[in-house]
Amino acid sequence: MANWWLPPGKMTTLELIKGPMQHQYPIFLVILLTLAGMGWLSGPPGHVFLGWAMVTAVIFYLGGLGLARIWSGLRRRRYRYLLGLLGLGLSLGLYGWFLVWFLRPELLPHRLVYDFIAHRRVTERLVDPELFKTEQWDIMDRRHQVLFVHPTSAGNTTLVYPVRVEPYTHLRAHLAVAPEAWSKEGDGVTFSVYVEDEAGIHLLYSRYVDPKHHQQDKRWLPLQVDLSAFAGKLVRIILVTGSGPAGDQRYDWAGWGELRLERPLWP
Repeated sequence: MANWWLPPGKMTTLELIKGPMQHQYPIFLVILLTLAGMGWLSGPPGHVFLGWAMVTAVIFYLGGLGLARIWSGLRRRRYRYLLGLLGLGLSLGLYGWFLVWFLRPELLPHRLVYDFIAHRRVTERLVDPELFKTEQWDIMDRRHQVLFVHPTSAGNTTLVYPVRVEPYTHLRAHLAVAPEAWSKEGDGVTFSVYVEDEAGIHLLYSRYVDPKHHQQDKRWLPLQVDLSAFAGKLVRIILVTGSGPAGDQRYDWAGWGELRLERPLWP
């Protein structure tokens, strides 16, 4: 059936879209080869870019042909082409998921890889039991299980966990000082995260929390540290809890809430 908006003898919608595309294979090939050369010369980051560029080109090229066939089929009342539309939608959805996984994996649903609280025995033998335990804290109607840590009188309290890091892994937690300490003496707590590998010790995160003097710290404070740089390595994750800048350890009741390692749910 001819399209009603085209004069007699003119091309159909399918021909308008598919025809020019069929004659542009050489241009399509040149673009792919150019992208391949750019990716090869730019090293590993370029390889990722190259892969996605080629996948994107193929997806949109085939998607254009698929949409043309679907539209032509619907004009001819061949509704079996709706299955093709469903398949195209699923393909684009899968492509979008992988795109987010590569560029912004923290936006995807995550699964638990390692629970620091459940594995506390790995490190508790290195710490004074009076300075380290698990508790449940309620702050602003939100309850979290925490690793309660108090700095030693001589300085910091350090927790060490040997962990093999999977790709796209993030360390996440909710930091806080126990509400019972907010009205007590002291100058707050400093939370720090280090990772030790064969190259040395790296400081990845540090935050000073003082709800005794700062209203904005009277809540759960989100912690997120990207460990992608250590993917595939067996490292030591070092959690350091110290006093404030004045070195006052009084009522430094620090809590690492729901401390865990996570990575995107799929793949």
